[in-house]
Amino acid sequence: MIEEKAGEYNPTKGFEITMVTMEEVAKAAHVSRATVSRVLSNHPSIKMETRSNVMYWVKKLGYEPNQVAQSLAGNRTNIIGVLFSDLSNPLYASLMAAIVHEAEKYGYNVILGDAQREKAREVNIINGFKRRKVDGIIVRPIGTPNKKVYSGINIPMVSLFKQTEKKNIIISSEMGGIQVAKHFLELGHKNVGYIGPLKSLAGNNKLQGFRSEFEKNGIRLKAVLECNQHETAENQKSFEIINQYFEAHDPAKITAWFAHSDLVASDVIRSLAKHDIQVPRDVIVCGYNNTLLAKKMIPTLSSVASPIEELAENAVSMLINEINGGSEETEVIDLYPRLIVRESTSKGLYK
Repeated sequence: MIEEKAGEYNPTKGFEITMVTMEEVAKAAHVSRATVSRVLSNHPSIKMETRSNVMYWVKKLGYEPNQVAQSLAGNRTNIIGVLFSDLSNPLYASLMAAIVHEAEKYGYNVILGDAQREKAREVNIINGFKRRKVDGIIVRPIGTPNKKVYSGINIPMVSLFKQTEKKNIIISSEMGGIQVAKHFLELGHKNVGYIGPLKSLAGNNKLQGFRSEFEKNGIRLKAVLECNQHETAENQKSFEIINQYFEAHDPAKITAWFAHSDLVASDVIRSLAKHDIQVPRDVIVCGYNNTLLAKKMIPTLSSVASPIEELAENAVSMLINEINGGSEETEVIDLYPRLIVRESTSKGLYK
C-alpha cells in the first residue's frame, strides 16, 4: 500500500514525491502494521510507550495517512457489514451502537443488516455485503450457524455468541444462570422458578446453569415454564403464561423467579402485582440482558449484563487485525456476563 507525502525540491528533477508506507513505519518501530493502524486511529488499547514510539517514527519518516489512497491501493472500502439475527432484541441495539463507536476509531463505517430471524434474509444480507465489497463482517447468526453459508465467506468475519469456523466471541449464558442462582441462594431462597426456553441452545444455557447450581445445593426448581426465547414486545406470550400459572398455583409460594429476558421479567412482576404480590417484599425477580427497561422499571430490575463494550472492542479489533493481514485461523474468545443487582432482588428493601 502506498501513501504520499510532500517531497523536497531537487535542482535536477524538481519537486519529488517520496513514498512512505505503513509497513515501513511498523518495521522502524518494531511493531506490527495493525499496531501502527491502532495508534493512528487513537485506539485506547495501545500503551503510552508504544504510542510514543510509533508516533516518533511516523514523524521521522514523514508518514501521512491518506484514507483515499489507502482504500484505492489496498482495494478497501473502509466499510464493515454488521448482521444481527433480530434487532427487536434491545441487547443488539445497544451492541450495534458500541460496534459503530468502536469501528469509527479505526476509520471504518458500518452498514447494518437485520435478518429478523429468517434464514433466507440472513443469506441475502451476507450476499449483499459481499456485493458491496465490505472489508469484513461481524455477525450474530440465527440459531445454529449454517456451516455451508459461513464457511463459504471468503472475507474476514467475526461471529458473536455462536461458534463458527471463523473468528468467534462467545459469552457464557450458563455462567449468567449460575450467578443468578448463587444470588438467590445467598438471599436464602429455596422455592424458585424459571420462565424461558427449555432447550439448551448453542450459546443459550441460562436454564442449565441456573438449575445445576441449585441441584449442587440439593434444591430442585419448583417451577419451569416454557416461553419462546424469540418473542418480542409485540407477540410475546409470557404474561399469559405466567398469569395462567398464578391462576392455578399460589403466587406467593415461589419466592424467587428468574426470567430469560428483562421483557419477560417485567411481565412476571406485572402478573405478581395483579395478584397483590409485591416485588421484592414478597417475591424477588431477576431478568437477563440488562436492557434500558431494567433500569427504568419500578422497582428497578436486577439483570445479567453482557459485557457490551468489551464485546464490541474485541469484535472490531479481531476483524481489523485480519483485514490488515492477521491470521485467518479459527479463534475463540470467551467473555463472561455479570449480575447487576437492583431493587427487584434487594433483600429486605420494603421490610
